Formats: sequence, C-alpha cells, structure tokens
Amino acid sequence: MTICEKLRNSSVTECAAIKLCQSNWSLAAMKFRAKMLDVLYMREFQAIAATLAKLAKDCVMIVAQERMHFIVNEEHCSTSSPLVWVSIASKDYFPEYQMTPARPEQEFIVLVMSAMHLSRSLAVLRSGSSSSVHSCKLNLKQIQFPCISVIASVVSPNSSEPREVVHDVPVTVIPASDWASFMLPKVPNTQIVLGVPSLRLLRSLIDKLKNISPSLIFHGSTAGELNLVAESEMATITTRFSRLLLHKPDQGQSGAGAETSEPEISCSVDTRKASAFFNALQLPNEEIMIGIDSERCICLQLDIRSNVVLHSILPAVCV
Repeated sequence: MTICEKLRNSSVTECAAIKLCQSNWSLAAMKFRAKMLDVLYMREFQAIAATLAKLAKDCVMIVAQERMHFIVNEEHCSTSSPLVWVSIASKDYFPEYQMTPARPEQEFIVLVMSAMHLSRSLAVLRSGSSSSVHSCKLNLKQIQFPCISVIASVVSPNSSEPREVVHDVPVTVIPASDWASFMLPKVPNTQIVLGVPSLRLLRSLIDKLKNISPSLIFHGSTAGELNLVAESEMATITTRFSRLLLHKPDQGQSGAGAETSEPEISCSVDTRKASAFFNALQLPNEEIMIGIDSERCICLQLDIRSNVVLHSILPAVCV
C-alpha cells in the first residue's frame, strides 16, 4: 500500500506515524556540526542561551549556511515576555561550521527546543566554572529522538587529562511546510535611535518603575535626550538621559528607513515586558540602542559584537 493510500484510509495515529517516519527520513539527510575554541566566545554563547532561558520555556533555532539565529517568539512565551531574537555570524563563534539541509534547495534547518535545557547544557562554559574549557561542539543527531548534542572538552583543576561533558538536548525538527510560522522577525523602521551607555542603571530603574505604572513612556529627541516617564494617580516620575549618541536608523532590515524631521518622538510600552527583557540579560554589555517608532513599538538592540546582535521589540500600548 502506498503512503497516499495509507493517508486516505488510516486513523489519526497511523497518519502521525507516517509523518514521524518522513521526519526521520529528513533528519537522516540533515547535517549540522559546529565547534567553538575561543573561551570568550564560548562564554558569550552561554550568556545568550541563559538570557533566552529567562524569557521563555522554548526557543526556535534557525541554522543557515553563514548565520545561526535563536528566537523567543511571543507565541512561545507568557504574556509578560517580549519578542527577542539573536543573530550570530557563524564565522565569528565557530571556526568549524557545517550545515547540510534536508534538501539541496532548502536554506535552513529549523529546530524547536527547551531554552532551559540548552542553557543548562552550556553551563560548564560560563566564567564562574572551576574547570578550564578547551572546546565546545554542537552536533545534530538522532539517537532515540532528534537532539543537539553539546560536547564540551574540559580540564578540571585536579586533573591534566581532558574529559568530555556531553548533554543531549531534545529538539523538534520543523518541516519546510511550517517554516512560515518560525521565520526570523524583521527590525521595524524607527524614527529615532539613541545609544544608552548605562544598561545597569536602565535595568534597575525600569525594575522599580514597574511597581508604579503599568505603562512606560519612552520619549526621545534628536537633541540626544531620552526621557522615561511613569505616571500614576499619585505622581509622575520622569528620568532624563542626556547627551546620548544619536544613531542613524537601520535601513537594511525592512525597507527604507523612517528617519524623522520631528524633534521629539514618544511611545508607551508595557512596563513589565520592558522589565522582563532587561532583567533577563546575562551579557556584560553596557550600551544598548533604543529605537522609537512613534505609537507603534520600541526596538531594543544589543551589539554583543559586530556580527552578533540581540534584538527585542516592545509593542506600543494604549495609555
């Protein structure tokens, strides 16, 4: 009996079994392996995974020939978590990087996994670890289930011989027919982009403001000023950042830039979503770029390095 005949005549259970079989065929054709050797890059990669784990239960991993992406989509988060994604140039972190999709005409491998499991598998790479890490390999393979194997070569203080620490992180392989629901978000056009050098101060401030007002107004100007305004029935609290570097809005992500001639732009967002983003950050960066699209959204960008960028979008709310 052919597969088509089975699909016509089978039960739901049989259809699921056939889909699983087809998925296994695709997985057998897929290949992905990457290796990190630089200790600083390994620690940054671990910090990225730890950040995602604080924002959502699951994350999407998109593997391309030259880049790797991680997405925390609002569909996979609680309502208090923002949309966040990270783009990593493979040549920056991985001197060894190989990706073969299921079919020659396809450009990606798309996987869904537990953000917490991924973070825990990379915990040995963090700077507080007592062991010395020589390398870390990522490998897509099929055991009893599809998984990303994280293999770290470490040397403990009590031994000169390296040993391998292996974690298998279960993944769900997304077929190409479903990719439309998992594609990389585009950075919206913004009218003003300001660089704020005090990330720790911003995190502490927003964490306190969430207890005062459910919404937070980002008010930016072309003079290099950013005001954060929280309003309640009892008081209005305004925090001013001045002499900020004014960046040119990015025109390469979603068409022409939306640079404005207006001297001031503002947008109100959910304070708890903003707080969730800033509190989740595990990266050592001190500067963050804040783009304001009037009454639409706030775009946050953290340049971990030139080709490794973390983005977040906070949608506007009605005040």
